[in-house]
Formats: sequence, C-alpha cells, structure tokens
Amino acid sequence: MSIRVLLREYPHRSIALVTPSSALIFRHSPSTNDAIANGSLPSNHLPQPRASLDGTGASRCMVEFVDVSSADLSDYRTLSPLPVHGTLGLITVDNNIFICVVGSCHRVATVRPGETVERIQAVQFYCLNSSDYDDIFSDNLDPYSMDSQDYGGQNLSRREPLLEHPCTELRKLLGNGSFYYSTDFDLTNRLQDR
Repeated sequence: MSIRVLLREYPHRSIALVTPSSALIFRHSPSTNDAIANGSLPSNHLPQPRASLDGTGASRCMVEFVDVSSADLSDYRTLSPLPVHGTLGLITVDNNIFICVVGSCHRVATVRPGETVERIQAVQFYCLNSSDYDDIFSDNLDPYSMDSQDYGGQNLSRREPLLEHPCTELRKLLGNGSFYYSTDFDLTNRLQDR
C-alpha cells in the first residue's frame, strides 16, 4: 500500500500521510514558552514544560488519525511525488521535529500467509516545524550529485542546498539494507507466541 505525503503551510504547518482510506496528520505544537511569547496562551495556563537536553522547551507534535472522507485536505499540496511505504516515527534534531518515512523497500520473506517482511532500502525525513529542509532529498536523489546541464543553449544548474540536512547520517544508516519491518505482524514476537 502506498502512502502520499502532503503538506499544508497555513495557518499552521502540518504534514499528512494519506492512504485511500485514512489520513495521519502531524502538526507542530510550539513549546509553552513560545506560545506564551506569541500570545496564544496566557502565562498562567499550563505548568512549565519539560526541558530538552539543551535547556530549551521540548518540541511537541499533535497527531490526528482520521478517515480520509472526513478530513479536509483541500489546503494541502504534495510534498513528495514519490509514495512512501510506512512511517518509522518522529525524531527531534536541533529543535526541529522530523517525520521519518520508508521511501523504498523490498519484500524479503513471507513467514506465513499474510505475514511479510520488508527490507528498508531508503528513508526520508520531513520537517514538521520548518520549511528549510523541504527541497533537500525530496527527489530521492543525492542533492550534490547533479551538476550543471546544458538544455538548448541555456546552462541550467540545479540549486545547491544552502544547508546540510541534519538527518543525513541517520538516513544513510537506516537505508543501508540492515533494517527490516512488517506491516502484517510484530517482528519482535516469536512465531510460537503469535
């Protein structure tokens, strides 16, 4: 089953992972200190948030699982033209929240009928609270591998990324062929326990 990745920028940035029947919608929730500073929360509304390792307020994310027929996806646009095959979860790097999705996989085993195992071949990271990383890795190619090309006398060069994606090394690790998953059963349980 393929999943589409959609993005809405306004009024709050959110990313939706959409199947033909369901949508999983992720929204960044600013830290309590940020919400108080911008006036969306009164200072006496909530207790102090848990601090992150660097001493700032911990990033938060709101997740909503809805039937696609009841979801309003009209304000969303396609973030990636390539379908994804699943999600590995959320990770916070440098106070940015990233959704990690399986971009490419290969079926390697059928344990029993209806129980398949997939090998992860590539993952993508989409930032929930910043658009800075939207163009990096969006075409599933190495952004540094494309050089200038000559098209009909015009020298069109690919835009060089201004910053390196903070999940580059994690992307390489998870996409090296050593990680497996299943959407049919829990891989951590022994066959006898299932």
